[in-house]
Amino acid sequence: MKNSPIYTIIYVFAACAISACLLTFPEVIWSERMKTNEEYGRIKAMMDATGFLDPSDKQEVVTEKFNKLIQPKTMGDLSFFEARDEKGDLVAFLFEIEGHGHEGLFKGILAFTPDRQRIKALRVYDHQETPGLGGMISDKKWVSQFNDLPMVVDGAPGIIIDSAVKAPNAVQAITGASSTVRSLSQAINTQIHSFLAGGIKLIPLDLGLGPDAVTRATPGYPKGFKPPPNLRTLDKRDDFMVPKGLVNLALNKPVTSCLGDEEPLSGHLKQITDGNKKSNEQDYVEMMPEELQWIQVDLGEVKEIFCVVVWHFYKNAVVYKDVIVQIADDPEMKENCRIVFNNDYDNSAGFGEGNDPTYFAGWWGELVDTHNPEGQHEGQKARYIRVYTNGGEAGEDTRFVEIAAYGKK
Repeated sequence: MKNSPIYTIIYVFAACAISACLLTFPEVIWSERMKTNEEYGRIKAMMDATGFLDPSDKQEVVTEKFNKLIQPKTMGDLSFFEARDEKGDLVAFLFEIEGHGHEGLFKGILAFTPDRQRIKALRVYDHQETPGLGGMISDKKWVSQFNDLPMVVDGAPGIIIDSAVKAPNAVQAITGASSTVRSLSQAINTQIHSFLAGGIKLIPLDLGLGPDAVTRATPGYPKGFKPPPNLRTLDKRDDFMVPKGLVNLALNKPVTSCLGDEEPLSGHLKQITDGNKKSNEQDYVEMMPEELQWIQVDLGEVKEIFCVVVWHFYKNAVVYKDVIVQIADDPEMKENCRIVFNNDYDNSAGFGEGNDPTYFAGWWGELVDTHNPEGQHEGQKARYIRVYTNGGEAGEDTRFVEIAAYGKK
């Protein structure tokens, strides 16, 4: 009988059925309990972040206090909680955060002080990170760094998780857990920016800088290079927070230059807006040497622009001179023309001395903030974008890779 094909079929079918039952049974039986435990973990984290948690309280007491003292609220597009003590005094604003760490999803609670100036506490109650590495995000000693941490420094909202940065709003990172810490930082800063913006949902701008989209070059100092007085030493920038739905308005838009009908030394002007941000031999447009050059993008009509991002050739170490970005309503740069970036520290280009830093060109691009100074979280309106450059500090030619402009459709 055991050698019969029918026996083999029945045996395999029975084994598969038993295995399926063994896998499904815990999910069916325990799923409700797992949800209940997670919900209690969330409640407990909120109570702990506000200082309401009494370790001696049983679960039903903690839940009863939570329902009494913590209530859901909304502001604009933002959902959060208000925590008030027995007297009714405001103790904290509470926000749920989540992100993708190295090993999977994490969830936590972020508490702000009633004056909206500082982080009161951070609690991460659910994650799949490795103990001693990414799992440190739930360690009370590590998260205690966030207690009373300022949310705004020198007018800029946000916090920094980086061991190399010394600032009032910086905390020490976790060794060997860069992706987890980066995701946690984004989750925290998203809530800070959105809350301080009055409930406008803000997210980090995605510039499409994945490993396949750029040339991950990290060159050293070029030969014969003398650092200019306004060189920025810190190339890593904070997330640029914007409303949802922004797109690259410059993608595949027409490009002109100071050369008129003359062709660049290499490359084609259409490459400037083709979306390719790589920095190999065929990826850049090389302009004439030893003189101020400009590239101009026509968006087709007046658009609301939140930022302009410029990529010069960056595979070799280059610090470009006299980088000046203008926006205007006409191609001659006369109607409603504004200079939104200028790092010409000695006025050699004739547009006035610039206060912006010179920098090493990198795969991350140079982001120029074009928020409307008179309107919170609005962009400036313009149709044309012109970018000047006068070669590199060590005598390199002007080479453009890409120009992008992010705004509303």
